[in-house]
Amino acid sequence: MVVRKNISLENSHLKKLEPLTKKHNDNLSAAIRDAIDVTEAALHRYGTIEKAISSITADKRELTAREKSIESGKNVMLSSPIFIWMIKWTKGIPLDKEILDELLDPLQIKTISDLDKHINEISNESGWDCKISIFSMDNINPATATVAVSGDNEYYRDFLAQLVVMFLVYNKGLDIDVVHRRASTIRIDLKVREKGTYPLVAREHFGYLKEAMDEFMSKQDFWKSFFEIYRSVNYNMVSLYKDHYEDLLACNSLLDIRIFESLSKRHILNIPHQDFLVMLKRTHESLRIIDRIEIFDDSISIYHNYKNEKAIKKIRDYYLLLLKANGHEYEAKYSTSLIVLNHVCCRD
Repeated sequence: MVVRKNISLENSHLKKLEPLTKKHNDNLSAAIRDAIDVTEAALHRYGTIEKAISSITADKRELTAREKSIESGKNVMLSSPIFIWMIKWTKGIPLDKEILDELLDPLQIKTISDLDKHINEISNESGWDCKISIFSMDNINPATATVAVSGDNEYYRDFLAQLVVMFLVYNKGLDIDVVHRRASTIRIDLKVREKGTYPLVAREHFGYLKEAMDEFMSKQDFWKSFFEIYRSVNYNMVSLYKDHYEDLLACNSLLDIRIFESLSKRHILNIPHQDFLVMLKRTHESLRIIDRIEIFDDSISIYHNYKNEKAIKKIRDYYLLLLKANGHEYEAKYSTSLIVLNHVCCRD
C-alpha cells in the first residue's frame, strides 16, 4: 500500500540525494526509498545513526598512489606471475622509444634527480619493491653516471635498469661502460659516448634479440619451418650460401668468400684478421659446417665429426685457402676429429 505524506527537505538534503535522484531520473520518491533502504542496512550493522555516520566516515581513506594510478587508467591490475612471464619472454627486446617516452617523459624529466624520483615512484606504484639509485656528478649533462637497482626479483631489477639506462642513452648521450651483478642488485656504470655515435653496448645488453625477433616476425612461416627441420634432425644439418651450393653442383672451387664480404661490407683482404677469425667462428658454427672453432694466439683448432678422410682433407684445404684469401698463411695438421692450423705468416 502506498502511503502519501508531506515532508520538508532543505536544499542541503536534496543535494545529498542527487546521486539517487539521478539514478531514478529525478524521481524523488524513488530516491527517498533507496535512502531508507540504505539507512536500514546501516542501522542493522551499526545500531544507531550516529555510530553509522561515525564508522562510515572513519572507513573513508585516501587512495594510495598505486590505487590512484589504477583508477585513472594509467596502470592496470596484472598478477605478478603473468607480469614476470611477460618480462622473462621479452628479455633482450628493448622497449620502443615511443613507449619509453610515455613512461619517462623527457619533456618533464630534465635532471638526474628528476629521473631518480620518477622511476622510484613508478616502482612503488607498480608494486615492484625495487629501490633505484642514480649517481652523477652533473645533474643535467652528466659525463658519467651509475645506476643501482636493488630488489629480490631479478626480472623486476633488470626491467627497471633497462628503463633508466635507455632513458640516459636516448636523452643524455650515455652508453654502458660496465655492468656489475650481485645476488640482489645490479649496478650499471655509464659514460658519455662520442656525439653522433650509436649506443652499441646498451643495445647489445638490452636489445640483443631485437633484430632476430624483427626478422622472425617478418618471416614467421619460414622460421617456423626452419626450426622444425633442424630440431627434427637434432641440428645435424649444414647450411650453405646459395652461390656456394651452386659452385659445389658445378664442381667449382669450394672457396666461398662472399658470405664474409656480405657480413662485413668489406673485401676479404680488408677485413682485419682477428675480426675475420671471430666472424669465421660465429658463421661456421652457426651454419654447422663444423662443430666448434677455438682461436688461439698463433693457431686455430677446428673440431668436426666428419669420418671420410677425403672429406676431412677437403675441409682442411678449404680453411687454408679461406685464410689465405684474408692474407694469412697457415700450416695444417689433422686427425679423426680435429684440424689444427698454425699461423706461418701474413701479407705485408
